[in-house]
Amino acid sequence: MVGFQRDWLTRIDLMQREMERLLDHFAGSKPPMVKFTRRFWEPAVDVYETAKEIIVIVELAGISEDDIETIVNRDTLTIRGERRVTDLGIQRNYHQMEIYSGPFQRSIKLPAIVDTEGATATYCNGLVKITLHKTKREHALRVNIISIDGGKER
Repeated sequence: MVGFQRDWLTRIDLMQREMERLLDHFAGSKPPMVKFTRRFWEPAVDVYETAKEIIVIVELAGISEDDIETIVNRDTLTIRGERRVTDLGIQRNYHQMEIYSGPFQRSIKLPAIVDTEGATATYCNGLVKITLHKTKREHALRVNIISIDGGKER
């Protein structure tokens, strides 16, 4: 039987998002003829680790902490929310528009499994800092096999 990693779909999805970000960067040098809006925009993130923790910093300027939701699941952090548009009804003539508004979502594959209950998050100057404690348990857990003969344990 051939073994394979089950997270290959996640890796392909992440690679596609990074390619889209790269193409958006190059396309931003000149105004597009037609621009289709995305369902979600993705905030910029920094991820680094120390001996005991993984730190994720997310750039979310102009967003209230009440409009931000973070979900931690073993080795994945998802942050989502919405940047609300203010001053609706005012007529404007944009010359450049680079600040996304509307719903956002970003899932980050973490470099280690974390303790989901020990996570903390702080918000200061438009940056959300999420501190995740690494778990001591490894991916694999060894299970000992007990031999049973005729219903009796040996």
